Amino acid sequence: MKELLKEIEYNNGEFPEEQLKEIINRRDEFIPELIEILKNAKDNYEEILEKPDYFAHIYAIFLLAQFKEKRSLNPIIDLISIQNEISSDIFREYLTEDLHKILASVCGSDTEPLKKLVEDNSINEYVRSAAIKSFIALLGEGVISQEEVIEYYKSLFEGKLEREFSQVWNELIYDSCDAGPSELYQYIKKAYADELVDEECISLEEVEVAIKIHDITKFPNLKDEGYSFFNDTIAELGCWDCFAKKNNDSKSQFMLGVSKLNKGKSKNKKKQVKATKKKQRKK
Repeated sequence: MKELLKEIEYNNGEFPEEQLKEIINRRDEFIPELIEILKNAKDNYEEILEKPDYFAHIYAIFLLAQFKEKRSLNPIIDLISIQNEISSDIFREYLTEDLHKILASVCGSDTEPLKKLVEDNSINEYVRSAAIKSFIALLGEGVISQEEVIEYYKSLFEGKLEREFSQVWNELIYDSCDAGPSELYQYIKKAYADELVDEECISLEEVEVAIKIHDITKFPNLKDEGYSFFNDTIAELGCWDCFAKKNNDSKSQFMLGVSKLNKGKSKNKKKQVKATKKKQRKK
C-alpha cells in the first residue's frame, strides 16, 4: 500500500491511471491512508508550498469525493480553510471547477460545516463561493429541498454574509438564479443597489431573464449543468493539462477536445477574477 501511494505522491507529467484504478478497487483499504494524507498536508502546508510537483493531497481529495467518504469532510475543510491565499496556493487551479462537487459529495446531508465555511470571512473567497454552490449540487442530487436552499440563501442576504463587495456575492447571485430567483428577487435587487455585486460578471437584467426561464421550467437538469456529486477521478483528472507532457500522443481526439474546453473555462474564470479584483480596487 505504501509503495502504491509513493507512486502517486508527485506529478511527473504522466497520469497514474493504473495506480488510481488499484486504489479505487481497494477503496476500503486506502480510505484511512487518503484521509491521513489530507491531515498531513494541513500540518505541513509550508513544505507543500515549496514542492509544486507534490500531488498526493490532490489525488486524495478527489478520490475521497468519489468514494462519498463522510469521514473526510472535516480534514478537507481544515485544509481548504487555511487563511488568506494559502489554500489556493496549495491546490493551485486544480479545485476551481470541482470544489463544490467535492464538498457536496462528502458532507452527506450535514450542511452545517458548509454554512460555517460560507460565513467565515477569513477564508478564501473562492472556497466560500464553492461552499455556497455546493447547496445547488445537493439540490441537484435530491439531498436537500428547494425550500432549504432558499431559506439558507435568504439568511445570507439578510445578514449572515458580510455586506462587502466580493466574489462571494457574485456566487450567491449566480446560485440564487438556480435555487429560486423569484423567491429571492427582492434580496437580489437590494444587493445590486448596495453595489455588492460585480455587474460585469452577472447583471440584474440577466437575473430577470433567469427568473422567466426558471418560472417556466422550474428546475432544469441541474446535474447536467455541473451541480452534482463528483464521481470519476480518472475521467476528470486524466485530461488535465499538467499530464499532457507524456500522454498527448496517446490521447483520443475526444479527450483532447475536453482538455481544450477545460482550458477555455479556466480562461473565463481568470477574466472573472480580474474583473472582480478591478472593482475591489475601485472601492
